[in-house]
Amino acid sequence: MSEKSQVIEYVQSNFRSTSVKSSNTSFSSINKSKQVWWFNVSVEKFEGEVNLLLKGTDEIIWIHLPTNFVNNLASKFKIREDKNAVDLEISADKSYLYLKDIKSGGTHFDFKPYVEESFKF
Repeated sequence: MSEKSQVIEYVQSNFRSTSVKSSNTSFSSINKSKQVWWFNVSVEKFEGEVNLLLKGTDEIIWIHLPTNFVNNLASKFKIREDKNAVDLEISADKSYLYLKDIKSGGTHFDFKPYVEESFKF
């Protein structure tokens, strides 16, 4: 069982969440060379709810993005044309733009209002 599936199972049982499924959830650990969580999430997935699980050094942060949380993805995020995916680089640096998208071309979108839970795992 992958770490992603273990965390999804944990969220489902401990927070009684039916919205977190493998099909609508992306998982990332902090990058080794830069204090960020990287995601490439298919644009199509944003037609419904999207969950991001961010693995930190001592906790997991669950971000829940409801359907239509922004009016226009391309106006808020960098879209990778080659993959038709939202290209996210979320800062893990607590002293600099923490939980904001810092991808070049992005708008420093703040994910803090969308944090559903953070927990030790």
